Amino acid sequence: MEDVSVDLLVVGAGAAGMMAALAARGAIDRSGATRRPGPEAPRVLALNATRRLGLKILVSGGGRCNVTNARVTAGDFDCDAPHTVRGILRGFPTESVQTFFEGCGVPLYEEPTGKLFPRSDDARDILNALTAALTEADVPIVVEADVVDLRQGQERWAATCADGRVFAATRVIVATGGRSLPKTGSRGFGTEFARRAGHSIAPELPALTPVWLDPGTPLAGLAGITHPALLTLAPRGLPAEQIAGARFRPLARSAGSLLITHRGISGPAALDVSGACALVLHEAADVELVGDFWALSRPAAECAALFRAAKAPGACLASDRSPRPTQFDEFLDDLRELGKDGRAAVATVLARALPRALADALLLSSGLDPLREARQLGAAAWREVHAAVTRRDLCLVGVAGYDKAEVTRGGVVLAELHRNSLESRLHPGLYFCGEAIHCTGRLGGFNFQWAWSSGFTAGAAAGAVVGRPGAC
Repeated sequence: MEDVSVDLLVVGAGAAGMMAALAARGAIDRSGATRRPGPEAPRVLALNATRRLGLKILVSGGGRCNVTNARVTAGDFDCDAPHTVRGILRGFPTESVQTFFEGCGVPLYEEPTGKLFPRSDDARDILNALTAALTEADVPIVVEADVVDLRQGQERWAATCADGRVFAATRVIVATGGRSLPKTGSRGFGTEFARRAGHSIAPELPALTPVWLDPGTPLAGLAGITHPALLTLAPRGLPAEQIAGARFRPLARSAGSLLITHRGISGPAALDVSGACALVLHEAADVELVGDFWALSRPAAECAALFRAAKAPGACLASDRSPRPTQFDEFLDDLRELGKDGRAAVATVLARALPRALADALLLSSGLDPLREARQLGAAAWREVHAAVTRRDLCLVGVAGYDKAEVTRGGVVLAELHRNSLESRLHPGLYFCGEAIHCTGRLGGFNFQWAWSSGFTAGAAAGAVVGRPGAC
């Protein structure tokens, strides 16, 4: 028995779900401008599993909410169909997100790596803007509506909640998120349902999460040290020259601040490669996570000033700003500039660019004496020093689980969704958006941008079909 029947049902009222509901109702256009829905607008209802709304919005960015990034491309995402992602991002880009929130009275500001935050640095302002827009658009949100079953009837979809309530609609948008941060209500219902409905699911794994290293890692005993690093995930045993080559395509690479922890590494550089690390471990691939602790500290590096600032950047460098692993001749040039001659110990010379404890540990773990005078080293010995600080296998063994992960890698493959609407190719009237789809962004506001863009795409398309003209 149906308790409530509407034109369009949005299952999940997080960032993607709320944007989908606004777009389906016709309350926002492609530019991000809001408008009052007309009488012909479809009736839209959103369901939220928990009593409180927007829990992931409230905890993101340390409570500040990294709304989006000033520069977003399809290359910032791990997905199975970059061309589809590119089109969806164009359909509702960063500029539209800025227009929407600033039109709601929430001005944004940009950090050095392009991250955009509300000027108030308060995530509640983002959530309040969304809920106010939904109220203005006359979109009800039913809380504590934990959907446990979704079925397609002859003409309508029916969503059954854990408490027995049933909501029906002609079309349904699944915006239930992934499995990350389960305390916020995420439990993977969307992908579980999609799998039962016959959709292919890319392996679901924790992403943007700390990385665990073997106790024998060269970084053992250095917990608490923060230093910029270039991390490269690559098949084991490749020559250093190949990994540093301009034509080499690593399994993953990140360039950013790194925090050494008791169990491994965290910080932007570690978080950005964590999804790829989880995948290769899941596939039992023979790989190594290579750390270059010199590339971002080089005196000549364009980004060196950014990482020498009092506050470390909260995101990694974009690929076009990220340096390649340090070549030996570049390393020698740096040493000359730093002053490698004289009676100074090797570690003392390196400590002009690295924390001394890190320099000592990297040298000792490579079998080198940190106290040996720099002037005593020949070319072969300096090559060993170069390898110690730029080509260290960090001994990857795992990643932290969903309780620490900011997002879920994997989900419904884009190849099985229509590229212009995110409607299922298997089940007409069924749409997906947000984290339930296999599209994972790097750290820095990219996953929120995917939520806004994919939510708008699914909502506008679904709303147009059920009777609202001019959706595009």
